[in-house]
Amino acid sequence: MKVWVSIDMEGISGVVDRDQLLPDGRRYERARESMMADLMAVLSALKEEPDVESIVVNDSHDGMLNILAEAMPGGVHLISGGAKLWSMNQGVDAADVAFYVGYHARAGTPAAVMDHTYSGEIFSVTLNGQEVGETGINAAMAGHWNVPVAFVSGDDKLALEAKALLPDVEAVVVKHGVSRRAAEYLPRPEVNQRLKEGVKRALQHYRDGLVKPWKLAEPIHLTVTVMTPEMADRAMYCPGAQRVDGRTVAFDEPNMEEAFRAFYTVMAMSDRPLY
Repeated sequence: MKVWVSIDMEGISGVVDRDQLLPDGRRYERARESMMADLMAVLSALKEEPDVESIVVNDSHDGMLNILAEAMPGGVHLISGGAKLWSMNQGVDAADVAFYVGYHARAGTPAAVMDHTYSGEIFSVTLNGQEVGETGINAAMAGHWNVPVAFVSGDDKLALEAKALLPDVEAVVVKHGVSRRAAEYLPRPEVNQRLKEGVKRALQHYRDGLVKPWKLAEPIHLTVTVMTPEMADRAMYCPGAQRVDGRTVAFDEPNMEEAFRAFYTVMAMSDRPLY
């Protein structure tokens, strides 16, 4: 079994604030310790399973230079750096099963810790009419390559979002959102236990054939709503863009790979206006 792990930071057990999320923040290094602790709990559980033959970790937060390569256990490969064609999804196409660690709820979710969808410029994304966040976008990418998502961890709002989209996913709650920048934490021993037990349940569900890839009907109809009309103006430079309203552009793409390229291009072009 080839297991691929995408790790973000907003859904890590000890994180609630922007100051913890960026390398120049005063609290970043302490938050990175929590990130490594959550990841190590997952990796230690994976390495206990005799049928897990390979593990790849894709650093998926911000500049994607957060995970310490020297801390990786033997046999675990790390994909690091931000210049990756498939971003948070880099490497999943070669896996049997995907795990999402430290994920967060989509933009606009009430009382979800640091809710957003890939970046602060994005207000909403739909795939074939269904609103999705990072979990949905990435699960659709994995599904395009016939890879199921068996495990997610994050706050309680992320867990609800993931279960609504992927009913058979193992969703591990590592904190309870109070507001966008506040949460009720769990003790580290309890977080570790939840993560390890969740890994074991997720792998068993995969072995039992209960977890299926999330495959969308093609072609893919994508809509991206950005924060301002000026951002949508810029998005119209993207090939195939259709203006839906002041802040929304749409695309009809042959498959999820091309839909992801269109989404990511809109996001990359959506620099915040000066006023």
